[in-house]
Amino acid sequence: PGQVPGPLPPAPALPSLARYELTLIPAPPTGLALPGLLGGGTLHVLGHDTLAPALAAELQSRGVDACAVLRLPADADAAIHLGGLREFADLDAAMALNHEVFAAARQLAQGAPRLFVTAQDSGGCFGLEAGEERRAWAAGLPALVKTAALEWPQAALKAIDIERGGRSVEALAQAIADELLGGGGEIEVALGADGRRRTLRSVAHPAQPDAPVIGEGEVVVVSGGARGVTAACLVEWAQSGRVRFVLLGRSELAPEPAACAGIADEAGLKRVLLAAAQARGEALTPATLQARVREVRNAREVRATLAAIAAAGAQAEYRSVAVEDAAALARTLAEVRASLGPIRGLVHAAGVLADKRIADKSDAAFESVFRTKVGGLRALLEATAGDDLKLLAVYSSVSARCGNTGQADYAMANEVLAKVALAQARARPGLRVKSLGWGPWEGGMVNPALRERFAVLGVPMIPLGVGARMFVDEMNDAGAVELVLGGEPRPQALLADGADARVDALELKVSEASHAFLAGHAVAGQPVVPLVLVAEWLARAAQSWRPGLKLVALHDLKVLKGIRLGHFGNGGDRLRIESRPQRDGVNLELRVLGARGELHYSARAELGQAAPPPQAQPRIDLQQWSGAPLYQDLLFHRERFELIDAVDGISDAGIAARVRGVADAQWPGEAWQLDAAALDGGLQLAVLYGQRMLGGPNLPMAIEQLRTHAAPSPGPVHATAHARRVGNGVATTDIYVDGADGQRVAELIGVRNVAVGEAGKGGRGQGTGIGAQSGTEAVGLHRDAVPADGTHIGAAVHQNAASAGTATVQSPRPLPPSPLPLQPHP
Repeated sequence: PGQVPGPLPPAPALPSLARYELTLIPAPPTGLALPGLLGGGTLHVLGHDTLAPALAAELQSRGVDACAVLRLPADADAAIHLGGLREFADLDAAMALNHEVFAAARQLAQGAPRLFVTAQDSGGCFGLEAGEERRAWAAGLPALVKTAALEWPQAALKAIDIERGGRSVEALAQAIADELLGGGGEIEVALGADGRRRTLRSVAHPAQPDAPVIGEGEVVVVSGGARGVTAACLVEWAQSGRVRFVLLGRSELAPEPAACAGIADEAGLKRVLLAAAQARGEALTPATLQARVREVRNAREVRATLAAIAAAGAQAEYRSVAVEDAAALARTLAEVRASLGPIRGLVHAAGVLADKRIADKSDAAFESVFRTKVGGLRALLEATAGDDLKLLAVYSSVSARCGNTGQADYAMANEVLAKVALAQARARPGLRVKSLGWGPWEGGMVNPALRERFAVLGVPMIPLGVGARMFVDEMNDAGAVELVLGGEPRPQALLADGADARVDALELKVSEASHAFLAGHAVAGQPVVPLVLVAEWLARAAQSWRPGLKLVALHDLKVLKGIRLGHFGNGGDRLRIESRPQRDGVNLELRVLGARGELHYSARAELGQAAPPPQAQPRIDLQQWSGAPLYQDLLFHRERFELIDAVDGISDAGIAARVRGVADAQWPGEAWQLDAAALDGGLQLAVLYGQRMLGGPNLPMAIEQLRTHAAPSPGPVHATAHARRVGNGVATTDIYVDGADGQRVAELIGVRNVAVGEAGKGGRGQGTGIGAQSGTEAVGLHRDAVPADGTHIGAAVHQNAASAGTATVQSPRPLPPSPLPLQPHP
C-alpha cells in the first residue's frame, strides 16, 4: 500500500484470461417446466396492475396453484415478481425497483425458497439491441436471480426479459405462462414480441484497438481511480496518451502527520499515532485509531498514483468528493472545467462492498453499495449532461454476469451500470461506451481466503500488468459495449461454499393430451415411456442449462426403473429431470425421477462446441431377412412406433434396416434435438438381434454412449446394429444411424440388451452391470417383458420366442429353453 509502480514491467498474457462479449443466442423452448409448478405449493404473483391477476388466472387454467398478491405472505416460498414490467414515472422510481425486488427475495430467503422468478421489459433482449433508457436503471434483477441461484441451491430461478410490444395483458400472461411451463432451464430468457426466444452467452473475442478516442491534453474524470487496480490502469493509459486526469475519491488528501514519516508498516503507524494522541491528551478508541491509520495509508496511495501518472508523462489532479453526492459533484466538475477545460471522458470505477447473503443483508448495506455504483453513475451523467463527451467507461464486475454469493447488491448495481451503458451507447451514437465486467484482480478487493478459494475453483486472477493493458485496449476499441474481462464467466465458479452444490431441475407432465403418440408404445394397454424419449428430454434439459453448448454425448444412459404411464388418460404423470455439475463445472450428472422421487433413469451429459467427427464403420455380412411380420409377431410397437420400413438382413454380425425419422414418423414437435424416432428404430433392431442371439425376449437396459451429429431431417434413415459381444444373457451392439444423404445422424455405442429373465434377476452378477431391480421395474421399453410377479405382457412375442432365432432368420442357431412362462393372451 502507498506505492503505485511507474511504467509497469512486462507481464505475459495468460491463456486462461480473455475478453468476452455478451451476445444473444437462439434458445428453442424445451417443453419442460420449472419445478414445483405442476405439483408444488402456491405460486404468488406479485404485481400492482392487471397483469398479475391475468397471469395467475392463466396459470390456474393450466393446473398451477397461483394467486395474485400485492405483497408476499410471511410463509411464501415461491413467487414471480412482475415489477420490472411496470411503467416508471422517473429515474428514482426505476432505481427503487431494484431494492423492492431484493426485499422480496430477502423475505423468501428467511424460509426455504422453492421458486423465484423476475420479469422485466428491457426490450426483450436484456438491453443489447433496444430498450428505453429509463428502464435500464431498473435492470438489476437478473443479477439478483443469479446470486440467489448460488445461495439457494435447491430453488428454481429464472429472470425473464419480455418485450411488451403493445400486446394485451392476456397475451403477455400467456407468453409468461408458456415460458414457466414449457421454456427450459436457461436462467436468463429474452422473449421478443416477435416470438423469438433467446438467451445470453459470453463469447471470447479479442479487442481490436484503433486510434485513441481521447486526444492529448483532453480531460477525463475518473471516480475511484486514485487507488487500487484503477490507478494501475490509469498509469498504463498515461504511457500511451498524455491525458489530463481528474481523480475523484472520498479520502481527504490532508498533510500526513509528521510522526508518520518513514514508517510504512501498519503496526508502526498505530504506535506513533497513538503516542501522538496521548501526548495531546486525546483518548483514541481502537476503531478511531484504525481509521487514522487508514487515512494515512490511503493518502499515501493517492500521492503515489499522482506521481506515477506524472512520471509517465500525463497530468493528474485529485479532488475529494463523494461521487453519489450530486450537488457536491456538480460543484467539483464546474471547478474542473474552469481550471482545466471541457470534460471529454468519464470513467466510473468507484465502488464499495458489504458482503452478506441475501437473507442477512440489511437495507442500509444494500443502499450503501447500490448508491455508490448506480447513484454515482447517475450523478456523473447529470453533471456532464452539457459536456461533449467522447468516452464513457464503467467498471462493472463478473458478478453482474454470473451472480456471486454474498454480493447480490454489488452484482445488481453492476448489472444496472452495464445496461445504462448500453442505453447511453444507443442514445449517443458518437460516444464510445464500455462496460468492463472485471474478474478478480491480484491486488484488488480480494482477501486471502477468497484468493485461495478462486485458486481451488480454477478461477484465474488478473495480474495488474495484464489487466491494465486490457483496460487501455478497451479505451481504444470501438466494438462491443458489455464485456467480461478475465476468466471465462461461469456462475458455478463463484460458489462461496463447495458444499452448496447446485441442483437444477425441470419437470413435465406426460398425458394423452400432450403425448398422444405414446399410445403406440403401450404394454397391456398401458403406455410406457421409450428410452429414446428420455434421451431427448435429457438432451433438451442439458443444453438449456448450458446455453451455447451442444450435446456431444450422453454417457452411461441407464434404465433403472421403466416408466409406466398409469395416468396417461387421467391428468398425466409428472416426471422430474435433475442435474448436478461435474467437477469440470460444464458437464452434468442427470437423473429422471417420478412424482414420488423414485429414480427411473440416469446418465452423464458431455457438452461442448461440437461432437467429434464420426468414424466410418466396416460393412458387415448379412443374410436375407425372412422373419415373421415385425409388428404382428416380433415387436409390440404400433402406430407411430412402427418405424422399421424394411430389414436389409441379419446375421450373427448384426442387423440393418431402413427406418423412419421423427419427420416421416410424424412425431409431434418442432424442436427435436435427437432423431428420437430413428434411434427407437435402431433399438428395435437391437431387440430383433437380441432375439436371435439370446433366444427370446430382451430389453435394452443401458447405453454406454449416445452421440449425436446432425439435427433430424426428412427422408429415409438407415440404421445398422453391429455386434460387439454376446454372453451371460446380454447382447451388446453398436448402432449407427445415417441420414438420407449418407451423413451420420447419431450413434448408440454399447447398447446392452438383457434377456428378460436376466433383467428380472437384478442385472449385477448376470453380466449386465446395469442394476435393473426387477422385471417389473424394467417394463417401459418393450412388450417382450414379463414382470417378476408373473403378470402377462406380450403373449404373441412369448409364444413366438422359439421361432425368433430359427424360422425368422436364416443361419439358425440352437436356442436355450425359454425362461418365460407361456400363457394365453388375456
